Order: sequence, then structure tokens, then C-alpha cells
Amino acid sequence: MAKVDLELVQRILKENGVDVRLAASILNQIREAAAEEAPVERERLPKKEYMVLVSEPEGGLPNDLTGWVIQYPEDGDPRDVSDKIAEIAATFNGSPKGKRVPVTSFGDACQSLPPKLLKERDVWVKTREPVRVIAVKNALGRRRAAE
Repeated sequence: MAKVDLELVQRILKENGVDVRLAASILNQIREAAAEEAPVERERLPKKEYMVLVSEPEGGLPNDLTGWVIQYPEDGDPRDVSDKIAEIAATFNGSPKGKRVPVTSFGDACQSLPPKLLKERDVWVKTREPVRVIAVKNALGRRRAAE
């Protein structure tokens, strides 16, 4: 439906000889109807930060690491994220589906926990499959100019 300026409606009503009081009443009804149809403001989503949780094998950290990209609220504590995922996994393992196919490792939790359960605890797993993490030197290898 086309949007029409209220001042245009008012001018047309006046040109057609509609009573001033009736025109004012009509315009008020239009304003009220427009106010009711106005879009409701949505709640702003909290800002999120990314982190990489790295899988540490029992023998210590190897040179070739794997991990998962996780997103959590900006005001949240990143140290709590792994505990939240462990708690979600324990809750999932208590469910009927979790009893049939239990989550036994952190990798299983990142790959198979339903996103709905994670979202309820403000944790979003962005990479279901583990990604390779490689350490690099921060310097880009620029050489100093000879003095």
C-alpha cells in the first residue's frame, strides 16, 4: 500500500468541503492507526567475541594443534566457555538422545551438541569440525636497513 502524507490528506479533505471537525477526527484516526502499525523496536543483540579453544592431548601440546572457533558474549568470561560446554554435554548425556549417543569428548561436544542447547548458555560453536591451528611468528621478516 502506498504511503500518503497526512498533510496531503488534510488538504484534499479541505478542498472537497469536508467539515473541519470531521476532517480533524479522520486525521486523528489515521494517526492512531499508523502508530499502532509502527514496527516494534527489537532488543539489541549483545556484541560477541570470538575465541579458539585448542584441544590439548594428554601428552601435552604438540606442534600441530586443532581447535574450534567459539563465539561468546563480549561481557562474558572466556575462561567459563569450556566449563559451559562441559555442563551442556553433561545435561545432554542425561537426555534420552544423549543416553543413546553420549558425548564423550570435547570434540564430540563441539560437533554434535544441538545449537539450541549451546545458544541457551550464550555459547555459539562456529566450526563444528576441528580446524588446524598453526603458530606463526609475529614479525613479517623485514630486514633492517644497513646503517
